Amino acid sequence: MLLVNPVKELPIEFLSTENAKGPLYDFNNEKIENFTETDLLKEARRAAEAHRRSRYKAQQILKPGASLREVVETIENSTRAMLAGELNNGIGFPTGISLNSCAAHFTLNPGDDDIILGQDDVLKVDFGTHVNGRIMDSAFTVAFNPRYEPLLMASKEATEAGIKALGVDVRVHDIGAAIQDVMSGYEMEIDGKVLPIRPVQNLNGHSIEQFKIHAGISIPNVRNGDHTKIKEDSFYAIETFATTGRGYVRNAPNTSHYMGIYAGKSVKTAENKKILDLVKKNFKTLPFCPRYVDTFTEKGSGSLSAVRTLALLKHFEPYPPLNDTAGSYIAQFEHTIYVTEFGKEIITRGDDY
Repeated sequence: MLLVNPVKELPIEFLSTENAKGPLYDFNNEKIENFTETDLLKEARRAAEAHRRSRYKAQQILKPGASLREVVETIENSTRAMLAGELNNGIGFPTGISLNSCAAHFTLNPGDDDIILGQDDVLKVDFGTHVNGRIMDSAFTVAFNPRYEPLLMASKEATEAGIKALGVDVRVHDIGAAIQDVMSGYEMEIDGKVLPIRPVQNLNGHSIEQFKIHAGISIPNVRNGDHTKIKEDSFYAIETFATTGRGYVRNAPNTSHYMGIYAGKSVKTAENKKILDLVKKNFKTLPFCPRYVDTFTEKGSGSLSAVRTLALLKHFEPYPPLNDTAGSYIAQFEHTIYVTEFGKEIITRGDDY
């Protein structure tokens, strides 16, 4: 696997609240002693530890020929075991398995055929864990063909540049500029043709609040003139998308990601009302997918039609898959960072990336 360090699998077991702190970095990006021990950070670190262990386990099976259904189930069942008792057993949002020209928001729906990972595929694995709504959002890219190394490196190094630029009172425009400057220095060759690597302009990093994955502040992948400033004592996801396409994604069919907004028209059928109540109870404002809804139904299946209907009635916000041009390839890397007046902690950092 390119640019993701090999790691040993760690035990998948219920996690206590005691988890190792990450290093704190000051505004000069030098490591400093970290004395922060708030309950909020204990919750975030526990969720981050579950994220690391889930992805370490999945990385053992991420090889050409792997079943992406198995990858998804490995991540989600591991999270459930480690964070049992949390809302949706600690799953922060659906496990994204977006391939090639698809940048984000794709997972398997009930009834979908399995997908087998190919030698020449570029797979983004993007998933979230949470403890008491402290959502940890982190992603990595899986590729095996060496020709994709510049693409993955562009995103990985751009994400690191964004993290380095992040700090209290920093303008998001300046973070986007740091990301764009790094990413735009890469190119790759496919079938004898040299292709520029571009940032995806209409995908962003974001602030995170309790039970709210996108909390209002967007962190661009490019210079965009936004002078919004980073706030202290807040969580931010720095994520970058590097593409060989045009750098702009559009909605694609077969939506699998939804989030409850619960402001729609009246629900007339008993079955749809039951699904709406089930989602409110088990997910609240956490993003979900129909597969998750099925795990809470009596039959263990059959929610897909109701979820789609409730989305049309404006009770759920749909988040369709996001695609660049056909035939393009996209890479993504992402970490969640906690920013304080003293510095920042890259909470989801692991030995893999």
